[in-house]
Amino acid sequence: MRLLGVELRTLTLAFREPIGTSAGTHRIRPAIVLRVVTDAGEGWGEGAAMAAGTAVDPPLDQVWRELVEVTLPRLAVATSARGGVLPEASRITALLAGSPEARSAAAVLEMAVLDIELRQAGGSLVDRLFTLNGSAGPVPRSVEAGAMVGIPADRRLGTLLGAVGRLAAEGFRRVRVKIEPGWDLEPLTALRTAHPDLALQADANGAYRLDATGAADARRLAELDPLGLACIEQPLPPADLPSHALLGARLATPICLDESLSTTRRVQDALRYGACAVACLKPSRLGGVFATQVAQAACATAGVPAFVGGFFECGLGRTVNASLAALPGFSLPGDLSAPGSYLVEDPFDYPAPLDGRVALHRGPGVAPPPDPDRLERWSEPGRTLWVPYKGPG
Repeated sequence: MRLLGVELRTLTLAFREPIGTSAGTHRIRPAIVLRVVTDAGEGWGEGAAMAAGTAVDPPLDQVWRELVEVTLPRLAVATSARGGVLPEASRITALLAGSPEARSAAAVLEMAVLDIELRQAGGSLVDRLFTLNGSAGPVPRSVEAGAMVGIPADRRLGTLLGAVGRLAAEGFRRVRVKIEPGWDLEPLTALRTAHPDLALQADANGAYRLDATGAADARRLAELDPLGLACIEQPLPPADLPSHALLGARLATPICLDESLSTTRRVQDALRYGACAVACLKPSRLGGVFATQVAQAACATAGVPAFVGGFFECGLGRTVNASLAALPGFSLPGDLSAPGSYLVEDPFDYPAPLDGRVALHRGPGVAPPPDPDRLERWSEPGRTLWVPYKGPG
C-alpha cells in the first residue's frame, strides 16, 4: 500500500454528566481521530489521550504535537525507505514508540494502519488476534463487559446506589467504583449491602500512601477486606512497585495495577516484584494492540488475571478494546460499556451491551468507519490537519 497522506483532527465531545475521580473531575472528552489514506483505501484510528492527562498519561495537546512534529515525519522517513510503501501495522510501535506521548501517538497510528490492512484482507481484528495468538476453538461472538461509576458530584450515597443499580439492572456483573480518601469504606459498604453478588472493584487512581496518616493511610484499606471486593485498583502512586507489593501482603483484597503498567517492561517488573494480583492493561498507554498482546502474555505466564482498561473512548477505540478482550488470556470483564452511556453523542457506532455482554465486530477492519455528519458536528474548528506524503527525497 502506497501512502498518500494522513489527516488529523480533534473532537470535543461532551460527557452526559461529570465523572469524578480522586485525580479530578472529567467534564468534556476531547479525542484525536486520525485517518491514513493510501492507494488501497483508508483506515481510522482513535487516540485515547484526555484533556489534562494523568501522572503517567500525557495530555491530548502533547500527543497532538508528538504526532505532528515527530510521529508523522518519522512515518514519512520509514515510508520513503520502503519506496513509498506504508510500514506494516505490527511495525509501527517498534518504529515510533518511546516516551509516553510517543506510545500514545504510535497507538493511534497503528490502529489506522491495522484498519487498512484488515479491510484489504477482508478480515476482522478479532480473527487476526486469534490467529496471531494461536488460540484454538471458535472465536466468540461476544465478550462480557464491565462498567464504571465515578465519585458522584453531590457525594451522596443515594446517587451512587442509583447509578450502580441501573448498571446491575442492565446486566453488568462487574462494576468499577472510583474511591478516594474519605470516600471509600462507607460507599463500598452500602454497595455491597445492596448488591451482595456484584463483582465490585475499587479504583483509587493512586490516592493513598503507606506513609500517610488519617484518611489517606493505605493501611486503612484493610477495612475493605470483609466486603469481598474483586480488587483494589492502583491504591498507591504509579512509580512505587515495591510498596504495592508490601501493601498487597497486608491485604486480603487483591491489588490491581493500572497506571503503574505504562510499558511492557513495567508490566514485567510489576510481575517480578509481586506488586499486583490483577492487571489492567490499556492499549493506548502501552503503545497499541500488539504491545498489549505482549503484556497480556506476560501476565498469563505469571498466572496474573488481566482485563482491558478504558479511557472513555469513542466507539472506534472501544471496539478495538472489545476485540482484544476476547483473547483467552483476558479472563476478567474489560471496560467495554457503550460510549453512548457516558457521551452525549458518539461519532462511531458501537453495539449496546445486551445482558452485560457486547457483540464483537466481525466485519472488515478494526471497527465500522465514523458517521460523517457526527464526525463533523463534533470536530473542533481549526483542528483538522491534512499532511500529504510527498514521496522519497
